[in-house]
Amino acid sequence: MMGFSSWTGLWFALAIPLIVLMYLFKRKYVDTLIPSHLLWNRVLRNIEANRPWQKLQNRLLLWLQLLVAALLVFALMMPFVWVKGGLEGHTVIIVDVSASMGAAWNGETEKDTHSTRAVIDELKQQVGKYIESMGANSEVTLLKLGMEPEILLTREKNQLAIRAQVDQLTVEYGKAAYRETMSLAVALTKGDPDARLIIFTDEQWSEMTNDIPLEVPVEVVSLRTGAANNAAVDQFGVKSDGEIGTGVAVIRNHGVSPVETDLELFGDGKRLAVESVKVKNGEAVTVTFEELPAADFYKLKLGLSDDYMPDNEAFAFRKRGGAPSVLLISQGNLFLEKALQLSGARVTRMEPSTSTASASNEEAAQAPAIPKDKPDLIIIDGKPPAYIEKGEWPRLVKETPSWTLGGDGETIQPPNGRTTIFQHPVTRYISLNDPPTGTLLAREIPVWGKPLIAIGAKTAAFAGTEGGVNRLVFLFSLSDGDLPLRPEFPVMVNNAVQWLQAGRTTGLGRVIAGSPLEIPVTAEAVEGAWIAVDGYAMKAGAAPIPAITKDQSLPAEQTVPEIPGLWRFEPKGADGSPLPGYNLEVIAHPSESALGQAKPLVFGGDGNGNSMGSDGTPANGGSSEISISEESKSKRSLTSLAVLLALIVIITEWGVYQRGRSI
Repeated sequence: MMGFSSWTGLWFALAIPLIVLMYLFKRKYVDTLIPSHLLWNRVLRNIEANRPWQKLQNRLLLWLQLLVAALLVFALMMPFVWVKGGLEGHTVIIVDVSASMGAAWNGETEKDTHSTRAVIDELKQQVGKYIESMGANSEVTLLKLGMEPEILLTREKNQLAIRAQVDQLTVEYGKAAYRETMSLAVALTKGDPDARLIIFTDEQWSEMTNDIPLEVPVEVVSLRTGAANNAAVDQFGVKSDGEIGTGVAVIRNHGVSPVETDLELFGDGKRLAVESVKVKNGEAVTVTFEELPAADFYKLKLGLSDDYMPDNEAFAFRKRGGAPSVLLISQGNLFLEKALQLSGARVTRMEPSTSTASASNEEAAQAPAIPKDKPDLIIIDGKPPAYIEKGEWPRLVKETPSWTLGGDGETIQPPNGRTTIFQHPVTRYISLNDPPTGTLLAREIPVWGKPLIAIGAKTAAFAGTEGGVNRLVFLFSLSDGDLPLRPEFPVMVNNAVQWLQAGRTTGLGRVIAGSPLEIPVTAEAVEGAWIAVDGYAMKAGAAPIPAITKDQSLPAEQTVPEIPGLWRFEPKGADGSPLPGYNLEVIAHPSESALGQAKPLVFGGDGNGNSMGSDGTPANGGSSEISISEESKSKRSLTSLAVLLALIVIITEWGVYQRGRSI
C-alpha cells in the first residue's frame, strides 16, 4: 500500500497544463512540397483545420517533459510504501561490554577457528538482527556500558555505520559503570515521546536497578548463558619467613555443579607444587602450600577450562614476614633504640668508628663486612662512617631504604617562625608545636624529596623515593633538641619504620583493570611502558602499553592495563637505560565471576524502589527477548526513486532534443 506524506507538492502539477499550452501556441513549421502557387491556399486551409490538437501529434519531446513534470510532482508529494517488520522512532541501544560478557556462550565454539564463542559475539549478532529491522526513519543512539558510559553514535540512521561500531566492541574488565550508564540513558530519552530503550546484556549486574526511573519503554535482550560453570581463585597470597614461604589460596565455585581439579603453583615460572581440590557449587575451600622456596612472584593456576577464564589464575609477590630487620649505625641513642624496639623492629647496632666519610683510605680500608642477612632498613644516626663508601657498602645503601638523622656539614640557625608539619605517612598523628632542634644542616633538598617538617621557611626534614627506594632525611641531630623526650617521638619512629618498609614486596600487588595506581617512580624516569609477562594478558597477545608522561617525566599516578594478567612496569631514563621496575597483578572485577547467579533486571521506580512505569503499570517485569511484531510496519520512502527516474528522463529528453527540430 502506498501513501503520500505531503500533498502540498500537488501544486506543482499545474506545470503540466502549462507545458501543454506552451506547445499548443508554439508555431510549427512543416516542410511541404508545393508544386504550384495555386495550391498554397489549400495547404493553408488543411493546416488550419488540423489545429490546435494536431500540434501535439508526433511530439516526443512534449511527452518526455510532461513525464518529468509528473515525476517531480510525485517526488514533492513524498510518496512511501508500507513495509512489514520495521521499527520507527528513536531507539537508545545499550550494549553491555562488562567483563562477564567475555564468558563462553553456552559452551559453543566457532566452526572455523574452533575457538570459544563468547557472549559478546552473541550480542553483536543480536544487535545486527535489530539493525536489519530498522525502519527508514528509525534513529539509533548507541551507548556502551563499560568502565565508563560512552556514546558511540547519536541518532544514526545508517545501518552500516551502526554495524561498524558494534563490530568494534571489546570486553572491558574493570568495574562496570551500570548506574552511570543508565543515568545517561535516562537523560538521552527524557522528554522524547518517540524514544525507546533496548539493553543487550547478560544481566550480570552488581548494582541495583529497580530505583532508576524510566519514562520510556524499555526492553532487556537477555544474553544469560544456561548452566554456567565457573571456578575462580578468590584469594592467593604467599608469606615468606627468610627463604621459606607459605602460600594460602581460596578457591570458590560460582557454577551450578561441583568442581574437581588440580591446583598448580609456580614460582618464577617453575612448577613448585600440585594439589587436588574439590569444591561444591556455591562454596569455597582453602588450600595451603607449605615450605615454598623463595621467588619474586608466584602463580596459582586452576587445571580446568570453564566458561570464564580470566579468574582461573592469580599471582602473589614475595613478602617478608616477621619484624623488620634494622641496621642502626650510631654511637648510641637509647631513646631511638627503644622507640625502634617498640615499633617491633629487630635492631642491630654498629659503631660508626672514629673515621668519617672524609677519612683517609687507610682508615676506610678497616671497614667491617656488610651484614650476612640483608637488613630491611638502614638508619644512620649522626655523621656517616667512611666505610659505607667502600666495598659492598654503597650497593647495600643504594638498594636498602634508609633514614638519615643529622650528618656532616655546615649548620645554620633555623629562622624564627612556627613549625609546620606536612601531611605524610611519617608525620601521621604528629603535631609539633615547638621547633624540634636548634640547628639545621645547610643542604639543598633533592628533586625526589618532599618536605615533612619546616621551621619557618626552612625545611627540617624531607622524604621521597630515590631510584625506587624510600629515603627519609632529618636535617638535624636528635641530640640537638628535645624531640626524643616528647611523647610523639615513638609514634614518629613507628610511622617511619612502617613507611620505609612499605616496599618489602617484590611487586605492587593486585589491582582491578583500568584503575589508577600510585607507583614509586624515580625522578630520573622520563618514559616507560607496561609489558605483559604472564597470565591471561600474555596468552591474549597484549601489546606493550606506553606509560603516562607529563612534561617529559613520568607522574607517580599511572593507569594500570585493562586486560587481566601479570604486567611489569618498566621505566627508562633520559638516555634510554632501564630503571628499577615493578610487577603488578591486574584482575577483572570480582563481581563479574559470579556467572549463573544473575537475576532478571527490573527498571523503573517511583523513588521508593517500587518498579512503576509512566502510566502507573510496571515498567518492566523482567527480561524478554526482543519482539518485533509481524504486524508492525514502517514507511519506506519513494521520493529518491521518483527523483532518480526524473533525472533519467531529463537525460533522455536531452538526447531527443539533439536529434532535430522536427520531433
